[in-house]
Amino acid sequence: MEPYRLVSTGYRWYLMAFDVARAGWRTFRVDRIIGSAEAGQRFVQREAPDPAAFVAAAVTSAPYRYQARVLVDAPATVVAERFSRTSGVVTDGGDGRCLLTTGADSLELLTFYLSAIGADFTVLEPPELIRDVGETADRLRRAADRSVGTTAASPGGREPGQR
Repeated sequence: MEPYRLVSTGYRWYLMAFDVARAGWRTFRVDRIIGSAEAGQRFVQREAPDPAAFVAAAVTSAPYRYQARVLVDAPATVVAERFSRTSGVVTDGGDGRCLLTTGADSLELLTFYLSAIGADFTVLEPPELIRDVGETADRLRRAADRSVGTTAASPGGREPGQR
């Protein structure tokens, strides 16, 4: 293991290191590192990806079955308030828009999170999420159409507030 940098996500600290055995960069939660190793051999520092971006991707979307890239029609500062640093990476997209990279283990959950943003958005990937957003929109439109003009009566057929 060739340690490179410590990175804070705001909630946790991660060690970014090059794993020689796997020939790739990895992240390790510092609070889960047990024991300490003897100082190993010296090594030449490798060309590394941006540590903050690498750790952010590793803890926000990579662990999940579905990784999504979404263009949101709202400023990055607004969208960042709705996603913690460990649930999504928000970058400025220009023209008052931003790019959200996030993940979840189900398409339905991703669709729910996106609809809760409260802004228009365009799903860039994955294609499965594009289909799920469309199907959910159709289902919600049907529910809204059926609900127009109906009155929600309380149990027993009385209007709310009646005795």
